[in-house]
Amino acid sequence: MDRDVNALLVSPPAPVWGAQIYLLNQIDSLRERGVDLTLGTTGDSPFAAAWRERGLPLVELGLHEHLGLRVDGSSKRPSIAALAKMSAAVGDNARRLAMVARRYDMLYSFSLPTHLESALAGRMSRTPVALDLVDLVRPGVGQRVLRTAARLATLTVANSSATASVLGSAGPVRIIHPGIDLDRFHPGPPRPSLRADLAGDAECPLVGIVGRLDEGKGIHVLVDAMARLDGACSMARLVVVGDKGTDATDYADRIRRRADEVLGDRVHFVGRRNDIPDIMRALDVLVVAAVAEPFGLTALEAQASRTPVIGTDAGGLPEFVEHEVT
Repeated sequence: MDRDVNALLVSPPAPVWGAQIYLLNQIDSLRERGVDLTLGTTGDSPFAAAWRERGLPLVELGLHEHLGLRVDGSSKRPSIAALAKMSAAVGDNARRLAMVARRYDMLYSFSLPTHLESALAGRMSRTPVALDLVDLVRPGVGQRVLRTAARLATLTVANSSATASVLGSAGPVRIIHPGIDLDRFHPGPPRPSLRADLAGDAECPLVGIVGRLDEGKGIHVLVDAMARLDGACSMARLVVVGDKGTDATDYADRIRRRADEVLGDRVHFVGRRNDIPDIMRALDVLVVAAVAEPFGLTALEAQASRTPVIGTDAGGLPEFVEHEVT
């Protein structure tokens, strides 16, 4: 690379979940390769706060916030009036973003809600645009909007073949599987105190699931599966690592009640944790129970820790979890 690339990372206000953590962990490597990122967002958010804490540059874009094409993650569609308002917001955002884009070498859209407006802004300002695709978008209006954005963009980067498949033949796409830091995730003996804290009894098999408490993560499937274990496995304990996510329903409360009903003291909800590498080494099995995980980074982290993985045969998981082999 002859010179540094100055890129504007476009994101709506966001929490700090897997995708954001993954990006924050790549900043130093990107800088070493001559890529400097500036976060462009609107208002404050946990992601913006984490960005500032690292001393990284941030610009306020003043964009209109708008909902996605599904209401609060459900199957309900917004009204015609809401769709019209959303379309107007996207158009105005694209014009505002085009004015800012001219100061950068490229735009990097980091979220589904910003893909179309970023792609439009790139065309208006003649600035290259890359879209980051980490979601499995269901067929319908949303998928058609995404494909339009991909056709307008310079490049779409997908985290798996499964996510790339939703684009069909729309626009150039490059599949880049996420990687992990092998200095953090590696085999080794678990800390006895952590194992005892998670399992309650260090002699019991310990099964774990890591992720947001959303229905799509399939935690209820794992809870019911654990309740059906018999014989020596009936004493196995379950640890659930994660906080309430984007689900608009009371799923997090319901799954806690269900787990208490069928597993009792065999389940432990520990919330969000910062010691995931240690937890991976403490587990006997890591489960990815999502109906369709776009990639499934926790499975890769478990594999690097030499912890067995059980995952659904859907989404991106089969691309690196081979049945009865890995």
